Amino acid sequence: MAKPKNSSPKEEAETPSFEDSFHRLSEMAEQLEAGGLTLAEATSRFGEGMKLVQFCNELLNNAELKITELKETYRNTEAKTGFDDPDDDSEDDFDE
Repeated sequence: MAKPKNSSPKEEAETPSFEDSFHRLSEMAEQLEAGGLTLAEATSRFGEGMKLVQFCNELLNNAELKITELKETYRNTEAKTGFDDPDDDSEDDFDE
């Protein structure tokens, strides 16, 4: 369900955000937990929910990859410029 890299602006507008997908997934889970759905409705919602889970996981994995790439780029820049690594939690730099 990930959008292709060469998607048009119209296709991008039709791709739901992570937040919208997660909200829809939450609504569907509530409906399934509440009961009262026919077997066909419950099966349909479950199927749609599984697709949303896959889509959300894909978005999260892509975000994690982008963060990793940004951190690596920063570390490479830091190595060239001598700036401190923000992930370094040592308190050696602070006098109290």
